[in-house]
Amino acid sequence: MKTMTKLAAAGLGLALSTSMAFAETKWDLSTAWPASNFHAKNAMAFADAVREATDGSVDITVHVGGEIGVKITEKMSAVENGIVQMADMLLFLQAGASGEPLLSMDTLPYLIQGQDEMKAFLEVAGPTFDEIAAKHNQKILYYVPWPSPGVYTKQAVVSADDMSGQRIRAFNAASFEFLDKLGAAPLEMPWGDVAAAAAAGTIDGAATSSSSGVDGKLWQFTSHFNPLNWSTSSDAVTVNLDAWNALSDQEREIIEGLADKMEAEFWAVSAAEDSGKIAILEENGMTVNEADASLKAKMAEAGKAMWADYIAKNPDAQAIIDSYSAKLGK
Repeated sequence: MKTMTKLAAAGLGLALSTSMAFAETKWDLSTAWPASNFHAKNAMAFADAVREATDGSVDITVHVGGEIGVKITEKMSAVENGIVQMADMLLFLQAGASGEPLLSMDTLPYLIQGQDEMKAFLEVAGPTFDEIAAKHNQKILYYVPWPSPGVYTKQAVVSADDMSGQRIRAFNAASFEFLDKLGAAPLEMPWGDVAAAAAAGTIDGAATSSSSGVDGKLWQFTSHFNPLNWSTSSDAVTVNLDAWNALSDQEREIIEGLADKMEAEFWAVSAAEDSGKIAILEENGMTVNEADASLKAKMAEAGKAMWADYIAKNPDAQAIIDSYSAKLGK
């Protein structure tokens, strides 16, 4: 009886210690976006789903905005070094700090236009991105695209000639070069300065997404929005490989299953975000224009010229871009 009691006690102790070990699997997930942003909401929904599906054995805390001190351009580095176990990162912003220029491919104008093309692009580029992530001690769990950018202007931009001389705030190096090739006069400035610059007449408009246009209430300073959709970029949610490998096989299977299932839901949220925000722009008096054939042709010409320059600097991108563009007939 004493032996049986000892064995039972040992078994109970093992069960308790195992349970305690699971309960101590706590991860921090850093996202640059505020709690109101749909990417942050997606991350929180994923964390909740993981907590529930694992009965609390994996507890993910989502840190929004800058509250955990990880810069927007250093998300991949922070996960690599274990500063945080997970991050929601705008992929192209990691290209510089990580020394991985291929992560900026989705900024190339006219390459990826909308979610259908992003899906096709990830089918081709995904394996390369997986290799890059693994090289930096992490695993990509899922992607979520941003709504594509357009231009907010005081006068309608419909044809190729309408862009001429427009002083448009650009949001990254690729958008600056692209707008310049379209004949605009792009300027670089922080997003926080856009409203004041538009109100003061320093700029004629801004290039950004429908979401940012609503967040910034750009209808107060501009009257037209053209959703040119010249590029589609995505956030990726990654997890540190050391933390990942420390999980049980069952926990990893559960989390991968949730990532696969919820990714499709998150893409639908992104699509709804775009259409919903465009409706809000219209409700606030903005006119939504569509590019005519001349502007579309100029975008294609400018975009492909930038592809060639990019490939010259990053030869490893050649096979990916060729395969993808052949797939879509671009």
